[in-house]
Amino acid sequence: MHFVTVHNAMKPYILLYKTLLPRRYKHYLQRAGGNTDMCHETLLHGTFYEEYELYGFADKDEAERREYLTDAVRNRICHRVNSRKGERTVVDKWLTYCRLKEFYHRRVMLLDSDSAIAEAAALGCRTRELVAKPVNQCGGRGVQLLTGGNSNEDWLSLLKDKQGWVIEERIGQDAALAQWNPSSVNTIRINTFQRNGQVTLFTSFIRTGRAGSFVDNGFLGGLFASIDTETGVIFTDGYDEKGLPYPAHPDSGVPYRGTQIPRWQELRQLSEKMAKAMPDMVYIGWDMSLTPNGWEPVEANRGEFVAQQVTQGHGMRREFERLCGYSHSARYKNTTL
Repeated sequence: MHFVTVHNAMKPYILLYKTLLPRRYKHYLQRAGGNTDMCHETLLHGTFYEEYELYGFADKDEAERREYLTDAVRNRICHRVNSRKGERTVVDKWLTYCRLKEFYHRRVMLLDSDSAIAEAAALGCRTRELVAKPVNQCGGRGVQLLTGGNSNEDWLSLLKDKQGWVIEERIGQDAALAQWNPSSVNTIRINTFQRNGQVTLFTSFIRTGRAGSFVDNGFLGGLFASIDTETGVIFTDGYDEKGLPYPAHPDSGVPYRGTQIPRWQELRQLSEKMAKAMPDMVYIGWDMSLTPNGWEPVEANRGEFVAQQVTQGHGMRREFERLCGYSHSARYKNTTL
């Protein structure tokens, strides 16, 4: 294991760091305990303990670690290459919809008034279920499936506490993606990089939820497996966010490796079109669902690269930097490519 000794001169800074850091970093240092190597990673590089453990940093030297794209580095690069307006758009689910509504084939509305709540209640009466999403949350946090009867009063009661939320019709999932877990809307993450009017697709993966879960996010127990971006064939086992492999889905028994995702070229073409509709964004991670009528966008992200790096067992920082046209060195010196 490659532990780094924390010299006495650093100890006052660590104490100050613990005092001033947000709660998540404080939890990180508490989790690190006596592992000074983990403290070194967060002090110098902003690496969270989840990343340290998932990427096996304890068994990697400094050069190997810097090949991995951590959240801290990705965020710094994205802030540099993406416009502030574009970033606000992908963080806000309603702004994303307003910018890309031509690609949506389901009703999406913002509960910003009494009339909007009444309209959503009427939609709920017809469909019997709606999806409620906090506007600015990610990773599936806060997403709820609302179910009710055909009573307008019942739906008004369900929606009264969702002021400011986004309400959507539930996506009807194609059987090809539902086979791993039918209770969740299983999605494909496909990443686009856009420079000088040219769109490049780099890395994609499937996310599948667990039995009884409505969402597929790894943060909430889902599994992910990498897909060959050219062919649409899954070429790894499934993995959870603890880095544990699953050759087949643990609930359904459906295998991952070797499965062809249908209508793949349609997905590639649609992803390129959506990227070009947001020319102020160099990098976007698109979450897409396959319906019986074709591909449907779920949302846009400044997506992390945990799934790809865990399933494929190597870092992707250099390729990410190259595609973004911007390098962020270990010492945080900026170099334009």
